[in-house]
Amino acid sequence: MTSQKATLIGLVAIVLWSTMVGLIRGVSEGLGPVGGAAMIYSLSGLLLIFTVGLPDIRRFPGRYLIAGSVLFVSYEICLALSLGYAATRHQAIEVGMVNYLWPSLTILFAILFNGQKTNWLIVPGLLIALTGVCWVLGGENGLNPGEIISNVATSPLSYLLAFLGAFIWATYCTVTNKYARGFNGITVFVLLTAVALWLHYFLTPQ
Repeated sequence: MTSQKATLIGLVAIVLWSTMVGLIRGVSEGLGPVGGAAMIYSLSGLLLIFTVGLPDIRRFPGRYLIAGSVLFVSYEICLALSLGYAATRHQAIEVGMVNYLWPSLTILFAILFNGQKTNWLIVPGLLIALTGVCWVLGGENGLNPGEIISNVATSPLSYLLAFLGAFIWATYCTVTNKYARGFNGITVFVLLTAVALWLHYFLTPQ
């Protein structure tokens, strides 16, 4: 695969990813944060079985299988619950924006840990991305630290999960790119996410 094609696929993935906020929030309002997320990933897992198939995990590199599973499941749970626990739909959008620090963090991690080549433009790019997130969190008052803190305080768990998820997904992208060796474990990872969410649903009060 050429770098241009890979970049195009990545851009399409980001566009598709942007629909997840509305989807997860909408389903969560009907089925609850955990139950809604569990249903989404269960159906996604079934779809992947019929489209991508079930891979032979015995052929997977051990590091990829373990790290990929843990990081993928952790991220998806953070994302789904951060949106589901948001106090309002507007706050869910803000939480989604916080989570969208992951593309910038992925680039940063690729440079730091995978030796990705870059230039000085990466610095202002990362600063602009961070400023944009802070601006969204400030609401109508923009870059107002007090307003940002007050806004986050209304639903700290949602914002914390979204922020943590951004780092987890950036780590996932960096690690899997290094250890995957051409293998694709997405079907397994999504099914594991569904199992983890259903366990959480049945073992904890909702």
